[in-house]
Amino acid sequence: MTPADKPGHQLLASRLARIPAVLAEMLARPPAPLQPATLAAGHFIVTGTGSSEAHARYLVMLLNLHTERTASYLPLSGFIAAHREAFAGRTLVVFSQGVSPNAQIALNRHRDFAHTVLFSATTPEVAAAAGKPERAALLRRLLAAGGGLVVFPLAEEYTTLIRFVGPMAGYLACLQFAAQLAGCRFRVPPAEAILPLLAAEPPAELLQAMLETPEKFARGFNLVCAAPISEFAQNLACKFMEGVFWPCPPISDFLQFAHGPFQQMSAHPRPVVILQGDSPLEAELVRRSVRMLAATGLPAYVVQVNAPPLCSIFGFEAAFNRLVFALMQRLGTDQVNWPGKGRDDLLYGFCPDV
Repeated sequence: MTPADKPGHQLLASRLARIPAVLAEMLARPPAPLQPATLAAGHFIVTGTGSSEAHARYLVMLLNLHTERTASYLPLSGFIAAHREAFAGRTLVVFSQGVSPNAQIALNRHRDFAHTVLFSATTPEVAAAAGKPERAALLRRLLAAGGGLVVFPLAEEYTTLIRFVGPMAGYLACLQFAAQLAGCRFRVPPAEAILPLLAAEPPAELLQAMLETPEKFARGFNLVCAAPISEFAQNLACKFMEGVFWPCPPISDFLQFAHGPFQQMSAHPRPVVILQGDSPLEAELVRRSVRMLAATGLPAYVVQVNAPPLCSIFGFEAAFNRLVFALMQRLGTDQVNWPGKGRDDLLYGFCPDV
């Protein structure tokens, strides 16, 4: 980062520009083979927070819908209490790009599980080189105990609050992981199916509305989409919270939207952003939603990515990255000295002995 780049925008622009090459490299080389204990695992408990929550929930979806294995998501605070009988015989999967202190709560419980796998951009060598010897030691202990490490870019993606590269790479690491399990019902989509999605743009009318009347969205808006995207779209919502410090928009499945959120928004009008994939049924749900919203005067914007749910998340991530980055530039958001910086350690640094 240069001295002139005080808000970190040039740094973020360079990271955004790296994403196609990073994913292309991941797709060009085969992933590291999984350990026998990982290949034999049948029941998973998966965790992660921040952008890693979306990775964790994405993997849960892949395992439950595309393999004969079962998986459940458990927030990190769920590893503080001793649920040894619930953990016994299961495989723990932790997502943490930088092995944050909170993620270490789950990692420190690895002996209560039959096996542990960590998805991270941080290796023992990376942690040691970054001056984090305790983190490096934790990773070495995990590996020495037979744990697995799935490495994905980008190591040390710090300085700014928001991350762009790691979230994209983490989804691809999930696909490559699940595809190695016996009986998985999909193959990793080829580069020609994934890389073009990285060119996805937000609709012009949504970009214009957010840039010209940001106050309407800063008061809150809703994201509406179909399952299974609704189960792992957390990072799309969090981009607005971390990128421009707006309230994190709630995510509703199309049919859930009619059971409370629509009525609440009719009483307190807010914009709605709708995600649409390539399914004909999804297109019908979008048409119905837009008609319903128009009848009550609620503004609706459709972000469309013509891809199946397995990989459409790459297109939605790309479109929302461009949208949020344009907002950062227009609003002059400081991504280096963000609000609350250095005052979050009471929770961010929380890692009790368990």
